[in-house]
Amino acid sequence: MFKRALIVAAVAAACSASAYAEVTISGSAELNVMYYSNQTADGKGKFAIDAPVILNFDGVDKWDNGMSTIWRISQKPGPGGSDKATGPAAFGTREAYIGVKSGLGSVKFGRMFQATYLQKDWPYLTDGSGNAGQDRGVTEAAFWDNAVAYEGSFGAVNVFASADLGNGFTDKKNGSQGYELGGGANIGAFHVDASYLAAKKGAEYDSTFFLGGRGTFGALTLSLDWAHDKFGMTDIKEDAIHGKVGYNFNDKLSLNAGWTNIKDSGGGDKKADQLSAQLGYNVSKNTMAFVQYRYIKLGDAGKSPVGFVTQNQGIAGTKDSMQRLLVGTWTGF
Repeated sequence: MFKRALIVAAVAAACSASAYAEVTISGSAELNVMYYSNQTADGKGKFAIDAPVILNFDGVDKWDNGMSTIWRISQKPGPGGSDKATGPAAFGTREAYIGVKSGLGSVKFGRMFQATYLQKDWPYLTDGSGNAGQDRGVTEAAFWDNAVAYEGSFGAVNVFASADLGNGFTDKKNGSQGYELGGGANIGAFHVDASYLAAKKGAEYDSTFFLGGRGTFGALTLSLDWAHDKFGMTDIKEDAIHGKVGYNFNDKLSLNAGWTNIKDSGGGDKKADQLSAQLGYNVSKNTMAFVQYRYIKLGDAGKSPVGFVTQNQGIAGTKDSMQRLLVGTWTGF
């Protein structure tokens, strides 16, 4: 009887295997060795090593009517940023959401990336310019903590909208809420993107408007983007203009170079220019080795634009420029 029960259980499990939700694991692993110049008043530099690892767990359960339940738990176990793991209960501090998906798009609930941040991130502000782009200003925070978000694609057009509840239920006056609206469209050989995001900080809102366009012409890619940030508590406005050109020599070797100009309305010559370049080589289908160079020049020593203070790569207060050289590898899985 016991042996027969085992056989029956095994057959039942095999027959019902297709009823289980689909779960996939993905992520990336990176190793970067960096040198920064002008980190002290006497002009000394420093070396640093960064080894971020990202793990994503995604689930899909298809409904009988064709819709699906979707969910994600994502974590960066290693060092870096507000999304790093800090204890045994920290898993999911990068992203943790559940939602529903249909032919009309998806609706998600939980902690997730701001769609505006992701819109800036890829492919505009990559290859060494991220600190002056998506990690700068209002979108530096990157995440909505307690949001409901919609994403949908309709032919050549994609749209998104999010509302972050933050802690608004317990502190509506000084709580952290936010919202965003945006999308993009393919127009011939070009793609354009636009979005608006506002995030409450105390009793005021910080906001950013983003506009970008890009095109691919054979082996050559060109992109140009602009972000206008407004900081509610001080009423300071900041503009960041970024352009990038890329060239693929073949399916392995690529070169990208970009320029960013940042200036705020706070007076005192608070502006910055950044030049960035990356030479990349695909050593395998999933791994790229690369060399990055970044040069930052401030308008005056010790004066950074308001949204660039923590992203100016630690320039000493007595210096008005710095350089960073990075050698690294990135592997996706």
